[in-house]
Amino acid sequence: MEHLGRYEIVEVIGEGAMARVYKAHDPDIDRTVAIKLLKSQLRDDWEYRTRFLREAKGAGVLSHPNIVTVYDVGEQEGHPYMAMEYVEGATLADVIRDKKQLAPATVVQIGIQLAKALDYAHARGIIHRDVKPGNIMLLRDGVTIKVADFGICRIDDSEATQATQVGNVLGTPHYMSPEQVQGEKADARSDLFSAGVVLYQLLASTLPFEGDTLITVAYKITKTEPTPLDKLRPDLPLSLRRIIDRALRKQPEKRFQNGADLAQALSGVARELAESGDTKKERRIPLRVRWALIMAAVVAVTMTVSAAFIYNKQYHAMMEQVMTYGASLVKFMATQTAVPMLAEDWSATDILVQETIGRQDFAYLVVIDDTGVIRGSNDPAQEGTPYTSPPLAPLATREEGVVVEKNVLADGRDVLDFAAPILFQNKTIGQVHLGIFQAPLAAVANLTLVLLGILIVLTSGAVAIGSYLLAQRLSQPLRILRNSLDELAKGRYDYRISDTRLDEFGELYSAFDQTAAALQQRHDPASVPPVEPQPKVEKVVERAKAAD
Repeated sequence: MEHLGRYEIVEVIGEGAMARVYKAHDPDIDRTVAIKLLKSQLRDDWEYRTRFLREAKGAGVLSHPNIVTVYDVGEQEGHPYMAMEYVEGATLADVIRDKKQLAPATVVQIGIQLAKALDYAHARGIIHRDVKPGNIMLLRDGVTIKVADFGICRIDDSEATQATQVGNVLGTPHYMSPEQVQGEKADARSDLFSAGVVLYQLLASTLPFEGDTLITVAYKITKTEPTPLDKLRPDLPLSLRRIIDRALRKQPEKRFQNGADLAQALSGVARELAESGDTKKERRIPLRVRWALIMAAVVAVTMTVSAAFIYNKQYHAMMEQVMTYGASLVKFMATQTAVPMLAEDWSATDILVQETIGRQDFAYLVVIDDTGVIRGSNDPAQEGTPYTSPPLAPLATREEGVVVEKNVLADGRDVLDFAAPILFQNKTIGQVHLGIFQAPLAAVANLTLVLLGILIVLTSGAVAIGSYLLAQRLSQPLRILRNSLDELAKGRYDYRISDTRLDEFGELYSAFDQTAAALQQRHDPASVPPVEPQPKVEKVVERAKAAD
């Protein structure tokens, strides 16, 4: 077959029990389409022909971004066919069969689109009745879906639907609602039950109701509860697990009543996942981030002030030690050079200077007589020359008889200049100048400053991480409370958190459940199980005495 009507057949792309699907080209508008053709052996079967035409009629009136669009319906040699939107991608059944694990955020987005598509169809009086992964196309972007195959849809107020009366069972067993299994009339809530089964399967990688026979599957759908999602996927948000649980309620009145409600609930989960960082970046700064930044800033400022105080104190303490050491050493040199200076033994003076310089790295050591001539120096070229005092900046010192000044060498290095008089019988006969480099002192001070900076960064980081994790743990129960209050605001007084926690949040959960129960009792007393009255204290006492 090369042509079907005006369409040019390209290839077969799929086949089901009722029809074969071709990829085709529409030359009139140069568009690729999918042609669904009823199989030859079924073209004279009234029931299958009716179902095929029902799909064309049902999907043909729907124009929604998440529903496969039907362009045209025709017939060739008694074979009815329909031209539909050609969708590049795989079905969710293919995704499940290939064991591809979708992220929770992706499943939520799929659920939102599915709920909106069903709500759109329901608003136009069309019930799909066969919502399953095989009828949901996943486009190549990995997120967008399109619902297909309205072959057994129910169209309200339509003669085409009369072929399926109450008592007939239609649908795929594992995805049918309890009312479909029992042959009762299916409505919008039946489709939402099937959507819940699909979402459960995508999240848990298993069906909620499984069995070796159709009877077993039907029994489980109507009588048993599926394995809780928290046992299969404990990483899922509690709000998402509760939505799936609600969608799979046996009683239609306890499920979501329309697709808009389901889409809205899933949108709340999408926002929750976004706040947790599982989807796109947030537009506002989350509470946990603000807490982390504030605590880190407080700790950083506090430790910076403390570090500055400690650094200042340590630097002054080290400076005092250097002052004391330099003053003691220059006074010792003044004492040792007094006798050679008095005897004008310049050789002995020079030897003493060279031995002292050789033991430690001093900037300089100069011995001057009372006439201002250098008699001993670490630089032999200076000996016998007049001493010229460089520009010095005086510093305070506690050592009596010692003058401490700050000197800068020609190479730019800072030096502490210690000067002490050479005395003989309380008479000044000369002077000693000792220069000590400030670089080692600055190196120790800078090392202290670096270590304090590292300590500030590590401590602030640890506090930030701790605050973030703490706020993260607190944000989840807060979201649960917020979502629960949203459910209560919608009039769902039968909603319960039912989560036991041994903390203040557990008390809040319990208080919420009590409040919801009280509201349910007030607005819908029939739905609340009667509570047996407790016997009065007097009657209990009387019964106890009678028993004795």
